[in-house]
Parts: sequence; structure tokens; C-alpha cells
Amino acid sequence: MVDLFRQTTLTAVLLCGAIVAGPAAAEPEERAEQTRLSDHLRRHPTDYAATYRYVLISRDLGDHEAAIGALERLLAFDPSLARARKELGLLYARLGAYQTAALHLRAALEAPDLDPAQKAQIEAVLPDVERQTESSRWSARLQTGLRSQSNASFFPTDGLFMVGGVGVLSPAPRRADFNAFERVDIANDTDLDAARSAQLETRFKGYATQQFHLASYNVGVFGLSAGPRFALEENFLPGASVKPYVTGLTSYVGGGNFLNSGGAGVVARLPLAGAALTLEPGVEYRYLGVSIGGPFASLSAISTGSAVTASIGTIWRHSDALRLETRASFTRHNADLRSQSFDEIDAQALARIDFDPPFAALGLKWSIAPYGRIFQLAFDAVDPMVDPWRPRRDVGWAAGVLVEAPVTREIGLSAAFEYARNESNLPNFRTDNLSVWFGPVARF
Repeated sequence: MVDLFRQTTLTAVLLCGAIVAGPAAAEPEERAEQTRLSDHLRRHPTDYAATYRYVLISRDLGDHEAAIGALERLLAFDPSLARARKELGLLYARLGAYQTAALHLRAALEAPDLDPAQKAQIEAVLPDVERQTESSRWSARLQTGLRSQSNASFFPTDGLFMVGGVGVLSPAPRRADFNAFERVDIANDTDLDAARSAQLETRFKGYATQQFHLASYNVGVFGLSAGPRFALEENFLPGASVKPYVTGLTSYVGGGNFLNSGGAGVVARLPLAGAALTLEPGVEYRYLGVSIGGPFASLSAISTGSAVTASIGTIWRHSDALRLETRASFTRHNADLRSQSFDEIDAQALARIDFDPPFAALGLKWSIAPYGRIFQLAFDAVDPMVDPWRPRRDVGWAAGVLVEAPVTREIGLSAAFEYARNESNLPNFRTDNLSVWFGPVARF
């Protein structure tokens, strides 16, 4: 199982490398072109086409200050350039200067020569920019849709169960099924001082499913977290912050309560490399309460106890069109039974690629995001009800692609395709599942 974990991890690393290698290899050429255009613009400051080309390259390289400087010079020569004001507003918004960004975007929107595509783009982003100027900022994402699963019952791949160390074929086959689902994400950020050096961040997440045929597999998960985020000294690391928080979760399976948890943690945000790379290390403690009793309680993967997680996340913004997110974590689960105490290693990666929609009037970028996850579970002791000689060892992985297609600022469509597989030294836990889901999305 260890070799499988290493091989799968290596494959995931190579795939992530392939995704980013192409854009990374092109960066020296873009740097050279940026330098050439900079020299050209010093001699020809009113060359509009060269300026916009320079802005585009600088923005893709993350050199936002250079792009802003070029646009400011262009507006000094001709303050009526609506496109320059639009681009300037978008750049200031990216840097967090929302008041200035809103000022430029409003001015561009009022220009009589603004073409419909640029007007649609401004109208799509301006409400969000203006919201960021408020002292209390709410946002919400609501999604509903349909999902299909090839193994909705999560039965073993070969239909074999171990009971007391003896292999038993399941009398029931694996079941595919469809389900409806609903997901909600609500966020609020409230400034705690006028300088915005501290803010209270509150997050609520909810997810529920209704199976068409396997009602005992209906799921509901609801979580809430809250905590203040404090900016660190600018002289230490500009943009750095730390956030202590409390968190809680409740869930049900098949209409009955399954897991309740509560805890606290702390996470830091550390921008590096001119904010192109952000590190987010953190640690969290949770108490776990599992509502499963009786003689078969040990068959659950988790049990009442506690979990301590250390993690580090990264966000790498190669350009406006490409962002890579990763997260690696180690969790120690301590349960009342040693057979349900285990170590978990988890690694995840997602590459988000933004692109223009098929119709310019839509305004907002569409995105496609291939992602992957791999994890390893190592349990402390055997479970005699399953196998009295072998403690459980699992290696699981999942890979998929997520597509987001905004139609307006408030409404869009989302779809995903995912294949997940779990390998184990015990046949009870060898499963795979192919999922496809899609549905409308509303944002506020």
C-alpha cells in the first residue's frame, strides 16, 4: 500500500507539473517582450496598441504596478479613453484598492464610446467591487442540480466482505443511483477598525442530497466557522495575516444524526513572490461525536474521539487566466477504540484555467478546473469483526474536472465529472465510483 501511495503521488505531481509547465516555459519570452515594449513606449508614449499589449503582458506576469503605470500615462495624454479606465479599474480591484477601482469603472461605464462587450464586463464586476468598499460584506453561492453515481451504495468493487477474517460474498449487488443535491456557501466579512487591519470572518456551508432509490444514503452536512483575521506588521510581510477561529459541524445520513464536531484552529496567510504565491499554514483541533452504537459500531471508519490536523495550502497565480491551488495535511484521529484510531495523510491540487465565453456580451470569464486528491489511512490496530490479523491500510484517490459557466453576474451553470477509487488491504473497503453532476448556480 505504501508503494501504491508513492506511485499515485508521483503521478499526481507529474500531472500538476504538466499543467503549469507550458505557461512557465513561456515566461522568459514574455519578460523579453515586456522589456522591448517598455523601451518602445518611452519613445512613443501615445502608441495605444503597444500600451495595451504591454498592459496585457505585465498583468499576466503579475507585474500590476507596471501595468497601472502604463495606463495612467495613457490617461494623462487622453482622459477620455474608456478602455484604459476599465483596465485600470480592474487592476486596482486586483490590488485591493476598491475605492479607486470603483471610481475608474464608473467613469468608464459612463463613456459614450464604450462597446457592448466592455460594458457587459464592467457591469458584471462593478457590484462586487462596490461591495468591497462596505464595512460589512456579504456574499452567497447557491447551487442545486442532479448527480449520477455508478456505485451509490459504496459496495466493494468485487462484492467481497471480510467478516471475522472470513471472506463472504455480498448477497446484494452494487447499486447505481441518481440524486438531487443542494449546496449553499454564505460568507460575511465585517471590519473591526477603520484601517481594515482586523476583520471578523464568518462562513456557513451546507450540503444535502436526496437519492432517487437509496434513501438510506441521503446525506446532509452543515458547518459554521467564525474568527477574526488580524493583519501583521507591513514591515514584516506586506499582506500577511493570521486568523484564529472556532468551528462546528453537524451531519446526518439516511435521516438520522451521524457526526457532530466542534473545535478551534489558527491559520496564517503569507503572500510571497510579489503576492503571486500565497502560503496558508494552519493547525486545527476537533472533538468528534459519532451517533452509531450497537455491536457494529466498530465498522464505521470514524468514531467518537478527537482529531488534530496540521496543514499547509498554497495558491499560485501564474496569471489572470491560470491559478494553481494545493493543500497537504496530516491528521491524527484518536478514538475510544484503537481499531478506529488512525493517521491520515492527504494531498489535493486544483488548476483553474479561465477563458473567454463564446459570446462577448456575457462579460464574465468561464473556467475549467482539473483537480485531484490522494490520501492514505493507517489504522492503529485490527478490528476483530472484520479481520483479526490485519489492521486496515487504505490508499484512495480521486480525479475530475469542474466547469463553471457564468451567464450573468448572478446566474450561471456548473458541471463536474469525477472518478474516485479506494484501495485497501481489506476487501470491505475496496471501492470505486464514477460521478457526474450539473446544475444552475446563483450568486449574491
